[in-house]
Amino acid sequence: MEFRILGPLHIVANGRPVDVGGPQQQAVLAALLLAANQVVPIDRLVDAVWWTSPPSARANVRGYIAALRRALRNAGEPADRLITRSPGYLLRVEPGELDLARFEELFARGERAFHDGRVEQGAQDFAEALRCCRGRPLEAMSLGAPLLADVERLEERRLLLMEQYTDACLRLGRSDALVPDLRRLVARHPLRERLWERLMLVLYRAGRPADALDAYARVRAHLADDLGIDPGPRLRALERQIISGDPVLDEAAWNAPPAGPPPGTVRQLPMDIVEFTGREKELRALNRLAEDAGGGGTALTAIAIEGMAGVGKTRLAVRAAHQISARGRFGALQLWADLRAMDPDLPAADPAEVLGGFLRQLNVPPSQIPASVGAMAALYRDRLHGERALVILDDATDEAQVEPLLPGDPTSLVLITSRRSLAGLDGVHRFQLDGFAPGESRDLMGRIAGHERVTADDAATARIAERCGQLPMAVTMAARRLQTRPAWTPAEFDGRLADEDRLPGELEFRNRSISASFEPSYRALADDQRRMFRLLGLHPAADFTPSSAAALADLPRERAEQLLEALLDENLLRQASPGRYRLHHLLRVYARKKARAEEAADSCDAAVGRVCAWYLGAAHSAAEALNPHGRRIEPPGGPGGRVAAPAFDARAEALAWLDAEADNFAAVIRAASGHGHHPVVWRLPALLLPVFRFRRSRDEWVAIYQAGLMAARRLGEWPGIAAMLSGLALACADARRFGEAAGHHREALLVQRRLGDLDGQARSLNGLAAAYLGDRQPRRAVECLAESARVLRRLRDPLGDTATEVGEADGGHVRVREAVTRPGSGTIAVAARPATADRPAPDLWTYGH
Repeated sequence: MEFRILGPLHIVANGRPVDVGGPQQQAVLAALLLAANQVVPIDRLVDAVWWTSPPSARANVRGYIAALRRALRNAGEPADRLITRSPGYLLRVEPGELDLARFEELFARGERAFHDGRVEQGAQDFAEALRCCRGRPLEAMSLGAPLLADVERLEERRLLLMEQYTDACLRLGRSDALVPDLRRLVARHPLRERLWERLMLVLYRAGRPADALDAYARVRAHLADDLGIDPGPRLRALERQIISGDPVLDEAAWNAPPAGPPPGTVRQLPMDIVEFTGREKELRALNRLAEDAGGGGTALTAIAIEGMAGVGKTRLAVRAAHQISARGRFGALQLWADLRAMDPDLPAADPAEVLGGFLRQLNVPPSQIPASVGAMAALYRDRLHGERALVILDDATDEAQVEPLLPGDPTSLVLITSRRSLAGLDGVHRFQLDGFAPGESRDLMGRIAGHERVTADDAATARIAERCGQLPMAVTMAARRLQTRPAWTPAEFDGRLADEDRLPGELEFRNRSISASFEPSYRALADDQRRMFRLLGLHPAADFTPSSAAALADLPRERAEQLLEALLDENLLRQASPGRYRLHHLLRVYARKKARAEEAADSCDAAVGRVCAWYLGAAHSAAEALNPHGRRIEPPGGPGGRVAAPAFDARAEALAWLDAEADNFAAVIRAASGHGHHPVVWRLPALLLPVFRFRRSRDEWVAIYQAGLMAARRLGEWPGIAAMLSGLALACADARRFGEAAGHHREALLVQRRLGDLDGQARSLNGLAAAYLGDRQPRRAVECLAESARVLRRLRDPLGDTATEVGEADGGHVRVREAVTRPGSGTIAVAARPATADRPAPDLWTYGH
């Protein structure tokens, strides 16, 4: 099998061409071949075919894949040639089958031989690699943007190969035959000065100095007409040498065109700071990538450092740049540009503005800098060709702003910082920068405020860093406040930060503030993204799903998810786990402040009401799935939205949801209480009694049920009062505070008698019996159990099987046994062992509902 893409696309099987379909199907095949033996995502295949993909694009690609499989199968190829592998497809190519692989192998082998001094072998390898090229890669094909970029890259490789082959032939003294090929290439690439240099030198060596000077005149005309500039210093120097007949041009050892003046020494790195702390892992990774830059490959090393405002992207890039340049690899050319994506006072930098500044620093006279961005970018890449340049692009807006500023050679290194995701930049290493580890925050505070001071109260220092969300900028501002307030202790400052409304103001210092750093990111959002962001500040849960966010914003779930994903790309959200999102603590404080400033108070209350109602509905659905025969606590009519609460069809689904949300329920209940949604305040904890009993602290359990009791009393909802009293009684019993438990059970029993709730009375009586047993009052326990048995018999459940035996307390010796089986209630069983000399009070053996 032969696959040929260095020229027109051509597939041959057993000496016969294979028909691979129309233009779009061929584009899919070309994308697979350019990434042979690698999985190509289906989205890249779509982009390879269409500039603007139609709605049916993915289905069409699948159809083209099926047709390609048929064509390969008809050519006698096995079924595993083209396989499906998530998230796309993989085309298997064997060694020697793909002309591109052969080309790269020969090119690399020739370079090694040439640089090792084996010029003859290098020239042979270069010549054989050139024979792999039958024309422009994928010639005459209609291609999408990614494939066009690949074609340009391959064409650049062919030009570089021709330049090195020419150098080898010049060394060997047999370059005359290259004139036709060089003329064809300069005709196709009239602005590539290094090809013209070689053509001029070959013509001069062949005894044709007039033709060489004519070539110079033509390249000068092209540059003047197309870019409005003169030839570069190398070409000008070569022209002077040809005119003067410089004998150095005839030396057999010549290896490259005479070097003109270098671009110059440019060192534009901003200063590093002595208090830079941490980031050791990230710095090691950046330095490793820098070591690989220009290490024999053909791809530019570009690194994007992304993250939210204040996370330290610029500081990390500057520290890495200084470390890299200190090793000497990029010591002469260091270019820096502030792209101003989030500057509150100035517009984002135009690429033309940045390129103009770079070109002036590279010794291009202002009169020779072209007007268009494309022409400036071409001249910029030419000036950096073969140079070791370190380029830092700080605070980038998007891919379109960055792309013209990327050098073309693998000898350069580019560091980019951005608050936004730059996932659309091909071939870029992306670093997602998060907050500090607690130890890094402590070290930074010590460097600024003094190690002795912050270590004197490690606990308070840790709380300060936690209130700052471990965000480097916030930790720095907190440390500066301590530094300038020597009378404050860390504990006193921590107390000031405890008030979230006061928190942003405490993290300000003259012209710097945390809120101001977030503002440009917020203002850059679209209107609906801004609304979602500020409402998320009101979301009570620590993390949230598209469904609960949709209820909060009163939007369809699909639209809410799109907005959350957009905020994730802006680094204003984090992804806690697949399908769950969270706000950084300080961003939550900022978003809540924005909601209060830009939303009406009733709008904020309604948003919180919708999300609390969503949680109540979901908890009700979970309770039904887990215990379909249990006592029902119906959700009230209340604030609704477009998103219904989830319905759980199976116990496993309900348990998974309860587990995922377990840490959020208390915050939801507190938010409902704070915004006056009192029906939720008692119903939600009543539904979630097992969660509070087994997953939360007892103090939190008691506090939530006390709030629920107050809400039920405020509403005059007696079933809620009884449910909250029963829950409080159970909490006290678990804490072995049996007297308090008995008091709550007695009060709950009074409410249940008023309501005529026989089942509730039986439960309270059994709970009261258990409390009395725990409190060493067996006689009273027997009385409660006897009454419980009478209540249960009154229920007259025809499906139940009630058996009751009640013993008498006599002389401190008691035997009590109660067994009642009813659908929905299960078995109630209570037993007490007799008192003995070692154990004077009966102990509870078993008790359950």
